[in-house]
Amino acid sequence: MNSRFKRLLYLICGLTDFSAFIVIFAVSRGLAEGMAASWYLGVVGAGLSFSAGVGSILGGWLSHRFDGRIVFVSGAMMISASIAACMLGDPTQIRFLPGYWLLGTGLGFLYPPLMGWLNQGVDAHANRHGVSRTLILFCVAWNIGMMCGQLTAGTLFSFGVTWTYGASFAVSIINLVLVFSAVRRVVPLSVMSAERTPEEHEAVELAVAFKRLSWIANLGGMFGGSMVIHLLPDLAVAIGVPAKNHGMLLASWRAVIIATYLIMHYIKFWHYRLSTSLASQTLAAIGLVVIAQAESAGMLLLGLTLLGQLVGYNYFSGLFYSTAGSSHERRALAAGIHEATLATGMAVGTIVGGVLGSLFDPHMPYLLAAVVLMLMVAIQSLAWMRWVPPLHMKRPASTIESRPLVCESDSTVP
Repeated sequence: MNSRFKRLLYLICGLTDFSAFIVIFAVSRGLAEGMAASWYLGVVGAGLSFSAGVGSILGGWLSHRFDGRIVFVSGAMMISASIAACMLGDPTQIRFLPGYWLLGTGLGFLYPPLMGWLNQGVDAHANRHGVSRTLILFCVAWNIGMMCGQLTAGTLFSFGVTWTYGASFAVSIINLVLVFSAVRRVVPLSVMSAERTPEEHEAVELAVAFKRLSWIANLGGMFGGSMVIHLLPDLAVAIGVPAKNHGMLLASWRAVIIATYLIMHYIKFWHYRLSTSLASQTLAAIGLVVIAQAESAGMLLLGLTLLGQLVGYNYFSGLFYSTAGSSHERRALAAGIHEATLATGMAVGTIVGGVLGSLFDPHMPYLLAAVVLMLMVAIQSLAWMRWVPPLHMKRPASTIESRPLVCESDSTVP
């Protein structure tokens, strides 16, 4: 894949999330300051996450079966159309919601083909470092876009929603122009086959098992992570955190996530180890409890830091295993499923959290998220015992002991 084309895709990632999260911040913060009920915040956020999940599955499948370029352009156009609809609508009215939820569908369409193109033709087992480098740049690009969008929205929000939506729409139009430029350079995906040694076959099978484990982890991690995106405004308003500081808290959360990506890129210890994943999830559960007890911006920052490292871990590891556990031509579909599991966790977490926030108080949803996260830890442990040890039993003990070296050597996706 041409490095210049990759840089263009990274730029599109950043601008996409920049424009999208300006809108998400403006809608959620505006509803919270307007004293909207927590259940309504949950419905609004859950609908966005659900539409993103459906869009991801559909976008990944269409990219795999037909032409990813059309899917890619359609996603960018939906994002611009959604922002325009939000500018003209009132978030407190039901008729506002379809236009807002179109944003999720647009994101779901845009990202699967983009992720498939980034790792096109790269053997994820023979060139593990190359895959990791591509993933880290991708993750940093969209997270910087999201972080800058949240900071910008927090600053512009005090000047009025017109400025906020206007900035988002302007960036989305620039991004749409870049999207049209990008699709002219895309080389169609082709079926690639490679002769594999038994060790390489086992590495692929192991990646498939960990890919499925990452999908379970996504459900639990984003059950709590979604509350930060869609429900934290309610808690922030309740404890007196102003919009500008709220935006800075979210940007700090993103900084922790980006730092986690960088650590995972340079330190390979976590590869194919369930223990590191479970430790990350346990720390996040503690962070959710801290958020539930928070009465100040400082406590929120501590809780968000502990939760943020899990969001970073799950996303980066999930993408790595999806790439290593999928064939070249199926990577867009695998990316779509990866994004869909994240969106499903977000949708369920947001709606359940919103209802709990209305029935009790804004702190309660985070305690539930901690419980759900630990339940998912138990489920992953059981799934690991069912899926992974049988793979080791297929080979002689002397060969199994050398397996980590195979996994460390970046191979292809089946």
